[in-house]
Amino acid sequence: MEKHYSDSQVKGVSTGTTILAAIFDGGVVIGSDSRASIGGEYVSSKTINKVIQVHDKIFCCIAGSLADAQAVTKAAKSHLSFHSVQMESPPLVIAAASVLKELCYKNKEELQAGFITAGWDRKKGPQVYVVSLGGMLISQPVTIGGSGSTFIYGYVDAKYKPKMTKEECLQFATNALALAMGRDNVSGGVVHLVVIMKKGVEHQSAMLGEAEPQWLSEEVKTGTTIIAIEFNRGVVLGSDSRVSAGSSVVNRVMNKLSPLHDKIYCALSGSAADAQTMAEMVNYQLDVHSMEIGEDPLVRSAATLVRNISYKYKEELSANLIVAGWDRRGGGQVFATLKGLLTRQPFAVGGSGSSYVYGFVDAEYRKGMSKEECQQFVVNTLSLAMNRDGSSGGVAYLVTIDEHCTEEKVILGNDLPTFFDQ
Repeated sequence: MEKHYSDSQVKGVSTGTTILAAIFDGGVVIGSDSRASIGGEYVSSKTINKVIQVHDKIFCCIAGSLADAQAVTKAAKSHLSFHSVQMESPPLVIAAASVLKELCYKNKEELQAGFITAGWDRKKGPQVYVVSLGGMLISQPVTIGGSGSTFIYGYVDAKYKPKMTKEECLQFATNALALAMGRDNVSGGVVHLVVIMKKGVEHQSAMLGEAEPQWLSEEVKTGTTIIAIEFNRGVVLGSDSRVSAGSSVVNRVMNKLSPLHDKIYCALSGSAADAQTMAEMVNYQLDVHSMEIGEDPLVRSAATLVRNISYKYKEELSANLIVAGWDRRGGGQVFATLKGLLTRQPFAVGGSGSSYVYGFVDAEYRKGMSKEECQQFVVNTLSLAMNRDGSSGGVAYLVTIDEHCTEEKVILGNDLPTFFDQ
């Protein structure tokens, strides 16, 4: 619903936003963050209200050019007021969405704005509609939009339930917006929420402060989804199995979890050739290192070897690895590597599918999870990413490593958990 432009193409003030609407049992919640920016860099307002009332029980959220959005909503208000006087009754929500659709379609070459319309009417009760940049109209029980939406697709898919109570839906909306604002650098400020029901309208605002996610993971650009997480006495790694070349799928069942030593594995992303070559080089060097010291290598040693190769050949290689395993000194450990950067994290996600599940993993991760909970966490994350990311798919590969053993597992696509909209 939102495009980003160079400075020469910026048209007015862009919202650079996260917007959301969700139906609950008896009503609908619509809300947004409050940051407005120019070109995605200069913050022109930190407290702008992007939830606009177009009639008594009909509201819309705006994304894109703020000037365009305000002009369209002003015209829509006028249309709906005239329509209401003519019909001698409040307009239907679909009528409001249709007005926005027509305005966007007729001016699609000039406008850079999209809308979520939500409300309650006597005919259909609570409703949510999406009006895209080009004037397409879609009805959905829950929808998100704006630059921050990419980061919370997984969370929304996993957590939305059609028959939620008002309180549950408000918490769901607040959490989703907070998670998006924690990841998207052009979303932020205050959460504005509006609850629309038969009996009336309620407005709520909240400063999130420290509600932003505390566990951040390094993003690795690739056409895949990989993840690793520490539990009390070990680690779990996971990946999808699809390999693609451009728009073609060249392998649907490739195992992207490669052993570097007995209890150290890496998750591969990026160029398959580069990633496999790096893994083979590190595997060989760890074997030599192990014979030299007369014992198993440390996980950090493996991660450092990966980091050194990545940094030395950062201009030539197009691959990034997550290294995880167990050793006698540090127990279960996860290391993320990116162009020579090495960081230890309680969990790490990577690949093109990672953007869609950042909100989910930030919300669901807890310290001290058991092995079984971590395995389910990895499976859920992979399933959600594979559902949204066109470059991820196939089966899910899992490797669980602890002091006692290394366990490999394959979960077929039809055995993966399903969530909302699947």
